[in-house]
Amino acid sequence: MTDAPRTQDRTTEPATDPATAGPATGPAPDEPVPRLPRGRGMRLSRPELFRIAGLACLLVFLVVAQRPCADAVSRFVTGFGDSGSAAGGGAGSDLGRYEPLRPGMTDAELKAAIERARARARAGSGEAAPAPTAR
Repeated sequence: MTDAPRTQDRTTEPATDPATAGPATGPAPDEPVPRLPRGRGMRLSRPELFRIAGLACLLVFLVVAQRPCADAVSRFVTGFGDSGSAAGGGAGSDLGRYEPLRPGMTDAELKAAIERARARARAGSGEAAPAPTAR
């Protein structure tokens, strides 16, 4: 065994004096040095190129068609809200025919609101209003 240090990949030989050493055991100085292999670039088959081109066309189509499609869908969806939608208080909303009730109203305020709503309903249906009864 030698006293040479060992590494995981290779074993090193102990240092020797070049004057006392014999002939060199390494490659001759005139031998060509091996080169590292270089990459040949990306080599893609025809189906792979076709898939890449198809995906690129699809992405371009999506970017170009996004705005007109979004506008058409918006017109389609908002077209339903023009004729009396109960979703909000817009121009077609019929929230004005309801009598508002608030929390904390007294019994007299509730009865008055109910009477106003009944009177409005009778006036809207064309019925004659009966004479109010005294209680």
